[in-house]
Amino acid sequence: MKRHVKILIDIIMLVQFLYLMYYHPGMGLRLHAILGITLCVLFVLHHFLNIKWYAVLFKGQYRFRRIIMTISDFLLLFAMLAIMTSSFMISGLVFPLSFLPVAFYWRDIHVMSVAWGFVLMAFHLGVHSHSLLAKMEKRMSETIFGYVIYLPQLLVLGVGIYGFLQSGLWNDMWMIPQSLPTLPASFFYAEHIGMIGGMCVAVHVLTAAVQRAEKMCHAGKERGRETQ
Repeated sequence: MKRHVKILIDIIMLVQFLYLMYYHPGMGLRLHAILGITLCVLFVLHHFLNIKWYAVLFKGQYRFRRIIMTISDFLLLFAMLAIMTSSFMISGLVFPLSFLPVAFYWRDIHVMSVAWGFVLMAFHLGVHSHSLLAKMEKRMSETIFGYVIYLPQLLVLGVGIYGFLQSGLWNDMWMIPQSLPTLPASFFYAEHIGMIGGMCVAVHVLTAAVQRAEKMCHAGKERGRETQ
């Protein structure tokens, strides 16, 4: 039951994050702010439900997948904290009762932290989806369509790279000024979902390659011990 609740919260967070990224004048700052506060509450709840992760942080061995998972988790946490902090600092634009003077450079920091948060969130999903993709590849390899699965993966990776280059997200990550037309909602969501899919495939390929290298290295050490 708890696992299903965590998955549901993660899905809601992902959908809400994408919706908030597609900010346009018709949405209104007040609705944007309220949904942002809700997202922060869900993020805190997400960490509360995964509190055991912190308890085992210094236990067990750290192989490649666990290392990149831990690093990406902490970077994502830092990005979300930056999003929350910058949102708080520009809250005076929305809530008249805010006692904070509005400094507009915090808006630039907010846009930058959101861009990094999106990329790190996609990477985070990629690390967690690796096992699923590996199982799919293994099942397909036992059929006559063994290599067919690589074709959609290559396509998704290409779509993700193209979307990343077209979206201007890179400029937001480094606070480089840009002027892009507002995309229709369908194009925006397709573009960003494509980027998430591309990141998942890229992380899966990288993780699988490193794990194969680790196995080969381990096998080499075992053969070396046997010959001694």
